[in-house]
This record gives sequence, C-alpha cells and structure tokens, in this order.
Amino acid sequence: MDSGSATFLNVASRYPRQHAYTWFVGDTWRVTPKLTVDYGIRWDEYSPSVEKFNKFSFFDPLGTNPGADNRSGRLAFAGSQWGAASFGRRQPEFVWHKGFAPRIGIAYAWNPKTVIRAGYGIFYDQAFYPGWGGGMAQDGFYTNASFSAAPYGQSAAFILSQGLPQNFQRPPVIDSSFDNGRGVSIYRPFDANRLPYAQQWNVSIERQFTSDFYINAAYVANKGTRLPSDNVPINVLNPSLLSIGSNLNKSFWDPKTQTFLDTVDGVPQPYPGWAQQMTACTPTVAQALLPYPQYCGTMQGENENAGSSTYHAFQLKAEKRMSHGMYLLGSYTWSKLLTSASDNTQSGSVTWGGVNGVISPFERSRNKSLASDDVPQILSLTYIYDLPFGPGQRFANRGGIVGKALGGWEMSNIFRVSSGTPFFFRSNKCNVPGQFAEGCIPGILPGANPFVQSKSSFDPGRGCSPAHGDKCAPLFIVSAFEPCNDVTCFNFYSGSGARITTLRYWPYKNHSLALIKDTKITGRMNFQIRAEFFNLWNWHIFNATGDSRGGGSQAFTYDVSSADFGKWNGTVTSPRNIQVGARFEF
Repeated sequence: MDSGSATFLNVASRYPRQHAYTWFVGDTWRVTPKLTVDYGIRWDEYSPSVEKFNKFSFFDPLGTNPGADNRSGRLAFAGSQWGAASFGRRQPEFVWHKGFAPRIGIAYAWNPKTVIRAGYGIFYDQAFYPGWGGGMAQDGFYTNASFSAAPYGQSAAFILSQGLPQNFQRPPVIDSSFDNGRGVSIYRPFDANRLPYAQQWNVSIERQFTSDFYINAAYVANKGTRLPSDNVPINVLNPSLLSIGSNLNKSFWDPKTQTFLDTVDGVPQPYPGWAQQMTACTPTVAQALLPYPQYCGTMQGENENAGSSTYHAFQLKAEKRMSHGMYLLGSYTWSKLLTSASDNTQSGSVTWGGVNGVISPFERSRNKSLASDDVPQILSLTYIYDLPFGPGQRFANRGGIVGKALGGWEMSNIFRVSSGTPFFFRSNKCNVPGQFAEGCIPGILPGANPFVQSKSSFDPGRGCSPAHGDKCAPLFIVSAFEPCNDVTCFNFYSGSGARITTLRYWPYKNHSLALIKDTKITGRMNFQIRAEFFNLWNWHIFNATGDSRGGGSQAFTYDVSSADFGKWNGTVTSPRNIQVGARFEF
C-alpha cells in the first residue's frame, strides 16, 4: 500500500461534566402612585466542561513543546497526574465568577391613558461547546497510527500481505509533543468562559385612546458582546506576508537532492528536524512562518466568543377590539442589525463560502457588517373575526342542529410583508494559502451596476433557448466585480468586498388564513375542525431556504468565478399549503 492508517485505543472514559449556578434577587418599589420601579440583579456561573477522570487533552498556547525545540504551543493533559505534560487545571479556561447582571424597569403613568416605560438590563448566556464531543478530545489516549510512503511516493508505506507495521507507540502516550507535525484536536481559549452577554434597553409610550383601542410606540436596542464566533484562529499569517507571493508555497523538500533544505528563500526551518516532522501537511514557507509551525491547521477556538452585534429598532403597534367579535392588530418594525458573530454556534467561517465570512483575523474590523438575516422593515397585520352566524348572532340565530352547524365559526388572517435579506458574494478562484485563513470577497467596482436585469422585471428564463442550452440571462454581471484573472489570483488576490453587502433580495409577502369551527357537544366537551391555508395566494419569492424571511443566500450562484454566477438555481419560497384537522377537547 502507498499509505495507510489504523486506530488503536486505550479505553478511556469520556464523561463531559459541566455545572451551572444562578441566583437572582429583585424587588418592586412603588415610588408614587404614578411611578413604579422594578429592579434586581442576577448572577450566573457556568463551569467549563471537564472529563470525569481527567482523560482529556487540549492545546496549550503558552506551554513549551519539548519536541519543537521548546517553542510555545504544546498538547496539555488535564489535571496534575500526568507529570510534566500535566496542565494543572482540569480544563483550559479560567473559571469566570463575575457574571453579575443588573436590570431595572421604570413605569410612569403620565395620565390615566398614557404610560411611559423604560428599561435596561444585562443578560448572560450559557457557555457553548459546539459539536458532538462537548468540547472534549483525547489525543494521546488513543493512537491513529499513520504509515506514510517516503516523500512523494518513492516507496510503499507497507505491504498489506505482510501485516500492519508494529513500530509505533501504544497508548496512552502522555507526551506534550504527541500532535507535532499534525494538528491539535481541541483548542479552547483560556478566556472563553467569560460568558456571552447582551445589554438590552428600551423606551416605550403607550396611549389608550378608547376602551378598545390603543397604540404603543417603542425604541428597542440590543448590544451583544463576546458572542459565539469563528473570527480569531491563532495559527494564521498576517496578510502583509502575501507580498512574498508564490514563494509561500515552496517546500523545504528538495526532490533533486532527495533531502530537506535548511533554508528556503531566506526562511529557515523553525527548529531542527521540523520539516521531517510535518507528516500531515507540507513543510512550506507559509507553514514555517506560522506562530505555531509545528501544527497543521488554523487552530480555531472551539468555544471562541469574540463576536459582537448591535441592534436598533423603532417598533409601532396598534390594537383594536371592535364590536361583533372583530379584532385587529397591526405592527411595524424599522430596524438594523450589525454583527461579527457566527450565524449559529456550529457555523464555520474560514471556508470560502461561509456566510460568517472569510476575513483574516488581522482585519477583524471588516467582519462587522449587516447580518445575513437582517430585515430592516416588517409590517404585520392580524385580523380575527367571529363569523355572525348561529345562536346569539345576527344571522341564523337558531338552536338545534342548524344552529350548531352554522354557529361557532372563526376566521383569522395574518398578512406579513418585509424587506429582503442581503446578498453576499465570494470567489472560489483564489490561491491564498490556507495558513492565512482567508478567501476571496470580491468588491463591486466603483460606479458599476452589478445587475444585468432589474429586479422589478427579472425573468430567470430570459435568453434561454435550445440553441443556447442553459445560458440564460443572470441577475448579476461578473464584470462589475473586482477582477480575479490568472494574474491577479496568482498573486494571492483576496478582494476588498464587504462580508455581507447592502444589496437585497426581493421583498417578502405572505398571507395565511385559518377557518375554525367549534361545536359544543356537552358543557365540557367541544369538537373543533380547522382548515389552515398557508401562503393563501401562492406567492413565490426567489429564496433558497424557503423560510419566512423572504430572502436567502443561496437562491443565486454567488461565486463570481463560476460560469453560472448570478443565475437563479431554481428555488423559491414555500408554495401554498392547506392543512385540515379535527379534534375533541374536554
């Protein structure tokens, strides 16, 4: 065989443990008959996850690595029972004890029909450990033995008929150099137990005009800090080193002399024997220049929480209770959401197509942009009407079977219209080495119009014909974006575009209707029939995810290097859906 591997386990328990502690005190102070103050404070502490028997290993960025000439960065073993390889603590993070979260609310009755409310509070979230392992890894407690061919396949790694090689160390291998030449399984930043939190504040005025009609207007804001993110991997290169150009990809292995070089273009091996040690990635110039050259990979913090967000909104709500069983509720929101955090705690940002972005950690300020699901304007109307038929109503006021058949009907409507979500663009035609943890975000050229067709008259089939195959007119034109040709891409172009643009999908609209029939059988038993019509008018909006936001990041090919750039991929919002059901209530 040219190469192969086998896994040998030292049976190790894997019982992640985590504890949470919370207390809260609060009170209400009626200062005057018109002024009421609610105040309180909450305290949260989430202990980092640990392994029951300390059979847990992780990356320690400060500890010295004996197999890398005592450079910083080693594999550490939880607890104190593992000799020199021990970390001391049972987990990488320092336990954070300062999760104090005050909050205050004020209500003032300006007059009997007008109330002013204001509030401020801090709210902590839990400690996140994405993935199935609960933030656990056990490098050293098992061995994934790799048997590689000589450099560039000069000879076979082993002959299968002769059995697997036995020249490897059996687990456990308690060695801080265990992962040298490969990549560490888990990196949990020391400060990651400082919990994510949000500061929330609002001011609202509520005015009751009549006994059944009122309006509420509010300013609402939220500032998120230390949010789950994928923005700051620590084993990456500064973009200024892109000036080295294609020499970054030069290897320390010289195929002519069949030896490893001590220096390549003035860049020396980080320490003696380094190039021979690199079995999981090529010993290139870019790899040699990394902060932790003994490890492959960017070392993304498993539970990194370096993200932030800001949200500001004006909210208006009107409610009207009318006679004859009619109810109307209308609401309008005008808002803006900026964020540098992950879209969810499992989100990956260092892949070229990641929604969260491909910004270098040395350019973190570029990460703050519109959220991919930002919807600046939302109008929602709800209308409920008890139909005037049956006993006690204006029409068919009769008892018996006729009354039961015609009475008890309710109709409810929900109508919603909102702005579209933003577009974003990427390019897959980049030669930026992975050690930079960034890809291509092409920007729109100054003054250029990126649209081939107007959104108001867009026809995805325009220009299609049997003679042209699938070459239909796209929505976007590639010439409006920063070029990425063979010359610029060869020089490691990465683009200057925004992570998420201000261009938006089509506005979203939806109307759903429900008809509900209640029939009293006895005093305590009711039979209900429901017919629900979602997207009643079968409206379709170009949207890949089919959700209710009215936008999406995948309805069009957004890779500017693709021959299909700007083309619709055939997905739209969900079609009309009719649902009928019946149940007994007692």
